[in-house]
Amino acid sequence: MGNTILYLTDHWPYPPGESFVSNEIRDLAPHFDKILLLPTTMNPLGEMTREIPENCEVLTDVHARMLSQWNRRGFLGRLGAGINVKGVLREVLASRPFAPREVIGEAAQIRITCDSIEKVLGSRFSEIDGAVSFWLNRGASVAAELSRRHKKIVSFSRGHGGDIYAERVGKKYLPMQGFALRELYAILPDSEAGVVHLREKYPKFAHKVELGRLGVDEHEPAAASNDDRLHVVSVSSLLPVKRVHLIAAALKHTQRKIKWTHIGGGETLSKVLVETGEVGENVEVDLMGQVAHEDVLKWFEENSADVFVNVSSSEGLPVSIMEAFSYGIPAIATAVGGMPEIVTDECGVLLQSDFKPEELGAILEEWDISNTARRDASLDKQRTEYSSWKNELKFALEIANGVLEVAQFAIMFA
Repeated sequence: MGNTILYLTDHWPYPPGESFVSNEIRDLAPHFDKILLLPTTMNPLGEMTREIPENCEVLTDVHARMLSQWNRRGFLGRLGAGINVKGVLREVLASRPFAPREVIGEAAQIRITCDSIEKVLGSRFSEIDGAVSFWLNRGASVAAELSRRHKKIVSFSRGHGGDIYAERVGKKYLPMQGFALRELYAILPDSEAGVVHLREKYPKFAHKVELGRLGVDEHEPAAASNDDRLHVVSVSSLLPVKRVHLIAAALKHTQRKIKWTHIGGGETLSKVLVETGEVGENVEVDLMGQVAHEDVLKWFEENSADVFVNVSSSEGLPVSIMEAFSYGIPAIATAVGGMPEIVTDECGVLLQSDFKPEELGAILEEWDISNTARRDASLDKQRTEYSSWKNELKFALEIANGVLEVAQFAIMFA
């Protein structure tokens, strides 16, 4: 498409997390001349662990300057940088609870990041046509500030979970989110629930918010179990919001033979272990701990599975369910966030967010392993609605059209 875009992440292509960005960059790259990658974390990057396409470049020198500038400034220097961001006073007054220090501190990091991009890239900066953030957080605000400073730059942000819903990360307010929506060209949550939330929260900018599905790769269907056991799998970090211990608690209310595999580690492991210690002899539990994303996919390729379970109290639209569906594995999930959009009656079962463990146990007890219709529906759902290459092509076209529209607008008013 002949454009260069700046793509902003938290850490990617460096650890930790954000493994799902790999597909996005891989499938966006063929549609652009160049993608400049910039992690926005104000921590050292460490060793790069992800492969990037040939036409992508990580701006490590920009990141080094961001850290240097942030660390050399004292309190007053950061205060001055933040106060001088246009619109920050409005954000301070809008913060609930009132949080001037947090807002100004975030604004300072945004300004230092933008200044570093301009300074280090120098004449190369003029090559940038668009700025894209995977998260509706600091990256989105950086993209927004760049397009505010340079009207030729069209800016986009995706949105998912904790970057849309403040309560998901234990807050009542996400600093500079309003500023980002004011300046961004378009905001693309990956769920209808996220679209509705942002449109209701920011009605002035509702016209900018539209659905932007993510996607995963297509895989060969996984085999159903054939050992007279129900094979249950779940994939998530062990965090309070994920409530994985409730899966273990549900298994105490089953009598059939079950094998439960959980992939992912974290802070609530002890809570999970307490519950698994009380399951009956009919249940085999395999807690695999944290593994690399490619090893998660390898597990699905090499093992049979009958049902995928997600019992989070809050979600966006989980990539983990998309991936389960890409192997034809139906799901049981709580009806929160975007999960009702992907888990329908045809390809799974929805639970109320405040379900009782015995309710999940009863569903597992009656789950029909021979029901191929659910498996076929899950596979079809991923192929038609959550295909990475299809959805990234659509996203690339939206970016290119935005670049063209902004360029034409600039010519008209030159």
